[in-house]
Amino acid sequence: MNRLTLITILFLAITSCTVYKEYPIEIYRPGEIAYSPETENVAIVYRNFKYSGDTLQHYYKDDFRLRKAKQDPAELDSILVNICMSELAKNLKEQGSFSEIRIFPELFEPHSGNKLPPLNMELVQQVATSTQTDLVISLETYSSFYSEYSSTAEMPTKSNEVITAAVWAVYNPAEQKLIERKTMIDTIFWNGYDAEGNYQRNSKLPPRLTALKIASQMVGENYSKRFFASWQNVKRMYSVPPLPDFAAADEFVQKGKWDDAILLWRRYADDSNGKMAINARYNLALGYEMKDDFESAERWLNSAQLIATDYKSKEDLKMIIQYQQLLKKRKRDVARLNQQ
Repeated sequence: MNRLTLITILFLAITSCTVYKEYPIEIYRPGEIAYSPETENVAIVYRNFKYSGDTLQHYYKDDFRLRKAKQDPAELDSILVNICMSELAKNLKEQGSFSEIRIFPELFEPHSGNKLPPLNMELVQQVATSTQTDLVISLETYSSFYSEYSSTAEMPTKSNEVITAAVWAVYNPAEQKLIERKTMIDTIFWNGYDAEGNYQRNSKLPPRLTALKIASQMVGENYSKRFFASWQNVKRMYSVPPLPDFAAADEFVQKGKWDDAILLWRRYADDSNGKMAINARYNLALGYEMKDDFESAERWLNSAQLIATDYKSKEDLKMIIQYQQLLKKRKRDVARLNQQ
């Protein structure tokens, strides 16, 4: 066997056995909605708009068959909207975001159409004047749909779900400005298993109306998170090729000893290490991000991208580009937090 063949076999063995691992981190993210810090009084209003095709309010799906619900309260939409808005107000109040939060679920008459344009700014100012508020949060439209399913071979327990769709808007009346318009679509799912995948024999699925109310509550809670900073759990990827130094670096990563891991990864970051340098440089970017040195992390990612481009390694390029986008967003978030 000649030397070139041996090198090729070793290279293939190394690259084909690389293990990719996730490292969980907790990051602090600012609120997504940039409102004035002088804002004190807030009005939460319901636009009371329904799309023309949204006609399934009193229907549900039973094993993929559409059925008419019996004994639904006539004001079901109002009940669910009020739950949604109340949960939003409760969460904002708990965060101390504003001095006063008032809910106006019946400010607008019911109306429908094929399009949902933003509110006219003159109308927004009228709402702000009549409610004596500095900021108007509008639940533009809201709908939800319940489905239930029998047990199958793939899912040995009964299950049900609620799909929710909400359009929110935030208006600054003084500046006549639409701060944000956000569509949020979610699915809340129930079955007989807990979060760890263990079957709970005595668990009960919520009936339809209860499930719809729980889902509406979660819609309000989820949107409230866009107003304030919070800790969020995310995951970062790193690679462990079958080399002793990378295995040792992996042990340092698990112990949070980033300086030690960086020293080992640097040994393989030179161009002479070929594709192995992609792994090393990508890992180095993670190491420096954990040290809050975002500039160095970006430099290592850029250099990893250069090698991956030379080798036309599509999978590596995909991972690198995704990480670059995550890193840029985190840099922006940190900059916004520092300004607050």
